[in-house]
Amino acid sequence: MVNYTLWSNIKGLFASKKNGRKVGHIRFKGYGWYNTLNYNQSGFKVDQDHGILHLSKIGDMRIKIYRKIEGCIKAVIIKREGQRWFAIVQADREPQQLPETEEAVGLDVGLTSFVVDSVGNEIENPRCAKQSADKLARLQRRLARAVRGSNNYKSLKDKIAKLHKRINCQRDDFLHKLSRTYVNSFDIICVEDLDIKGLKEKGHNNGMHRSIHDASWSKFIFMLSPGLRPGEQLTE
Repeated sequence: MVNYTLWSNIKGLFASKKNGRKVGHIRFKGYGWYNTLNYNQSGFKVDQDHGILHLSKIGDMRIKIYRKIEGCIKAVIIKREGQRWFAIVQADREPQQLPETEEAVGLDVGLTSFVVDSVGNEIENPRCAKQSADKLARLQRRLARAVRGSNNYKSLKDKIAKLHKRINCQRDDFLHKLSRTYVNSFDIICVEDLDIKGLKEKGHNNGMHRSIHDASWSKFIFMLSPGLRPGEQLTE
């Protein structure tokens, strides 16, 4: 899977370059840079009753299972975030059918208000990253002055990783709750056809680019439609 990921990235870079996009070079990921390990289809076993995860070439380890895993387990991704490790379990199961509401809604996403819908609701933009921007900047300045490889350097890196995790959790919690509200309440959800990637790259307004990234419109639209793959967009 590591080899597959590498060659997929190389093919993606070549395709982007052929389409006229400016691309850089693949960077060697040494110690501390490679944070994921993918067990696809085999090489793992999950014992939910005893809270044990077995990984080939590594062995057994105790894990904390936050909720019962349902369906046929297809893959396990081991991910490191700072000093913490997570096992992301991918399982295949039948989707649950929601009751029909015979209602439709149109959504307009933005930066001032995250969503304004056709039934009169206006949802405020939480701006999760902006709320923690000052604290993150202070930690990054301290990290830049620290001696690379020292205990202080490692401690600051861990604090920055925890802060990024906190920001992502706040954002995901907001997006999950909001998207679930719309999915439960409406049968048809219409979203404007935005070129989000183009908006992020257009011009030199870094503040706007950060705000668009913080808003995570693409993730919100993806959560509204389980039939979409990450990176795809809904049409008008």
